[in-house]
Amino acid sequence: MMLSKNNLKLVTNFFLGNTKCFDKKDDEYKNLLLTYATDNNSSTLRELATMNYLKYKSFTEKLGPDGIDLETGVFKEVKPKTIKNDKKSGGSGNFNDMTLELLEKKKDYDIICSLFKNSRFVYIVEFPMSSIYEKLKQPILKAKTGKRVVCNFSYKDYDPDVLKVHYLNKELIHNSVSKKHAKLLIEIYDNKGE
Repeated sequence: MMLSKNNLKLVTNFFLGNTKCFDKKDDEYKNLLLTYATDNNSSTLRELATMNYLKYKSFTEKLGPDGIDLETGVFKEVKPKTIKNDKKSGGSGNFNDMTLELLEKKKDYDIICSLFKNSRFVYIVEFPMSSIYEKLKQPILKAKTGKRVVCNFSYKDYDPDVLKVHYLNKELIHNSVSKKHAKLLIEIYDNKGE
């Protein structure tokens, strides 16, 4: 999916809670945006908004990385998650159809996890895949040779020394994740300027 720069900016601002431009749009536009923004089966808009917020270049191809940091040349894999109303996230993510060969190709990527609640960013975090590489490798090694598997991870697997908390909505965080997860993110976010 390709969005114009103006639409991408509007979507990113919408997820940040700035609806000034969105409010000026006609009802058909609003309906379309809200439909895609809240669709649990498609994370494309959430991926694009996450990458845009971080000022990374998104790729339109579905296979391979989701984008790249043009300053560092590091490929990025985005794992957006959405929750609604009174639900909480377990702070987890996964890679589907993973093989050892594919994991090896991605081991130098960075993973970006973004959480959305009721169409608002809750957090955006980033960490090197290498920090959870061994965790991701375990289900592959246990599977039948050549079988594609799902590799799961959670916030409990994060290495706080390399975790970057780029965005944190302190109004939403406590009702969106566990106390331990919130504490970890808030500590890193509050100390990132030191």
